[in-house]
Amino acid sequence: MQKSFKDNKKKTVIVAMSGGVDSSVAAYLLKQRGYNLIGVNMKFWTEDSVISSGHLSEKDNKCCSIEGVEDARSVCDALDIPFYVLNFKDDFKQDIVEYFVSSFKLGLTPNPCVMCNKKIKFGLLYEKLAEFNADFVATGHYARIINKDGKYFLSRSVDLSKDQSYFLHNISPLVLSKTLFPIGELASKDYVRSIAKEANLRISSKQDSQEICFIPGNDYKGFIQRNVPISSLKGNIVDKEGNVLGQHEGLSFYTIAQRRGINTKLTKPLYVIKKNYKDNTLVVGDIEDCKTYTFEINNLNLLIDSFDIENVKIQIRYRGKLLELENIKYSRDNPNTLIIKLKEGEIGVASGQFGVLYDGNYVVGGGVINTNIN
Repeated sequence: MQKSFKDNKKKTVIVAMSGGVDSSVAAYLLKQRGYNLIGVNMKFWTEDSVISSGHLSEKDNKCCSIEGVEDARSVCDALDIPFYVLNFKDDFKQDIVEYFVSSFKLGLTPNPCVMCNKKIKFGLLYEKLAEFNADFVATGHYARIINKDGKYFLSRSVDLSKDQSYFLHNISPLVLSKTLFPIGELASKDYVRSIAKEANLRISSKQDSQEICFIPGNDYKGFIQRNVPISSLKGNIVDKEGNVLGQHEGLSFYTIAQRRGINTKLTKPLYVIKKNYKDNTLVVGDIEDCKTYTFEINNLNLLIDSFDIENVKIQIRYRGKLLELENIKYSRDNPNTLIIKLKEGEIGVASGQFGVLYDGNYVVGGGVINTNIN
């Protein structure tokens, strides 16, 4: 152990610093292990017009608030490491926000965190290694990277309740070999906070952010109204036979399998089973109608080349349960597409979500779900 820590002094790590507890403790642990660190805070796109109008304060915007930058800077000062702010505003707007908005326009269910990890944190930031003459990128993600005989595998974190490997399935093995996740080895979030407190980091009691970072104040509906014009188009709520049951407020405000907020003339519980953007109708039905048994995973990113179907399960949403597979096979038409058949139907599978395959704690790979298949 002593020898490995001594060797670390020859290695430089770019640490993504958000100003939160996890990234701060990640930096602290790497400092303790002897690495040379460079702290960076990434400036992303914000809805400046909303903030400047007075509807929301900059503090409400967790993405790029002055408070977040200053907290990150204070931690770097305490650890005696250099600190930089990198402006990824335009790239974030194009690669993440536009993806989010366009997905809604197409009737899909996007996951901006997955795309941000691929395009920004383990894309643009990874590309900064050469510029900073660094060896690794590090973040405060709850996940682990396992090195077996020179091959790098992505695994769930020790604290399964905080595991974020689902969000990370889309990065490549090459990037994994140049990435460090110090937090993934720790037992719990309480333990992470205790480390921050013992290190006298002022962010030790800072509250976690649970929202989409570029949506100020977590005003999800307001963001969609401002940025997705079709979201405000009211239309008919219909059953599977096309009978009109009521009116919806805009298709973008509903999710597959949603029950609440569906106003119809019927008294029995109804669930969203489809959003039809061609004729602007919300199709509803019984709970059984919400179950999906077969779907595709497109744009497949594999981290493990060969796998045994008997051991593999799939997760279709963050913190969702692992689902058992009846069958899995490659599409005849597209080698980057898997056809998934579940042993039991699952409620709430939606096109645009990401399906991630696991073999035990190891991430096999994943891709974008498409439920619109025969």
